[in-house]
Amino acid sequence: MMNAEEIKKELRESNTDDLDRRRKIIFLSAVGLVDFSIISLYQTGVIKRLPDIPLAIFDSNKVNASNEAYQFGVPDGPVSSLTYAATMVLAAAKGTKRSGRKPLLDVVLGATVAANAIGAVSYLNNMIFKQKKICLYCVTGAAINIASAVIAAPIVLKSLKKLLRE
Repeated sequence: MMNAEEIKKELRESNTDDLDRRRKIIFLSAVGLVDFSIISLYQTGVIKRLPDIPLAIFDSNKVNASNEAYQFGVPDGPVSSLTYAATMVLAAAKGTKRSGRKPLLDVVLGATVAANAIGAVSYLNNMIFKQKKICLYCVTGAAINIASAVIAAPIVLKSLKKLLRE
């Protein structure tokens, strides 16, 4: 049985290293959610142009209107927004070990941020070498994804060790 009061208390008041790391991931994911919500507005026609840096290498509009940005039949902005929201849920779920968080949640969180980081590196490669234009919003998202994976790594390694001992 889930104890909402205990989970709330742990999330809001506890100060463990793992929870502090997960809070950083939650913060980064919230920034990513805002970032990719803006991209989503452009990709779905709600806004007509993305503000950009006035240098020739930057063209966020071109990058986010490319075929690659729609390759799964849906714009990648809303998909990325969904992954940031899911990451926030995974990072917050069940509070801490004391309130019922299991190591498997940390492993799933780690798999999620690792997949996002791999996708980000692949998309950066596409932007730089194929499209030859850079999207400031996408670079921000890539930095968030890579940083989240680095932050999550110690939690995931510890949780994998616990799961393998069980």
